[in-house]
Amino acid sequence: MDKRDRDPVALLYEGVQLVRPLLRNITKRVEADLEGTGVSVGQRAILEALLGLSRATAPQLTRALDVKRQFVARELQDLHARGLVEQTGNPAHKTSAFYSLTPGSHALITAIRAREQAEFARFAAGYAREEIEAFHRIISALNAGMKTDTPVGD
Repeated sequence: MDKRDRDPVALLYEGVQLVRPLLRNITKRVEADLEGTGVSVGQRAILEALLGLSRATAPQLTRALDVKRQFVARELQDLHARGLVEQTGNPAHKTSAFYSLTPGSHALITAIRAREQAEFARFAAGYAREEIEAFHRIISALNAGMKTDTPVGD
């Protein structure tokens, strides 16, 4: 039976079932690609978030990455100790410092992203723009629906 003839709900459910192995495979691939950089997968995520935000507090990074506060605090502490993030005071909250990239970590995360984006460009060449846009729209809606009490698709 052609996938076009199958129930869309069943296809969507099968797609969601593929997410867990996809996430494991992405993590393994990112770990392998980060070998020799001295940066872990979690630290890479924080550096990338700081690249987009310019500067952020630990709570802002926690929200942006949708991870646990303790994880962000631990990784920021390690990144700061290794000179990969700078810490500056926050006049609005004395206990919640701002973190930003150093010139070295900015160059590092920029190089990591450039390599990843080159790989994605090769992969994306096999799909029409509309397919990629549909993938993004569906995965975004699923993510939003799964982390709230709102039913998926509403």
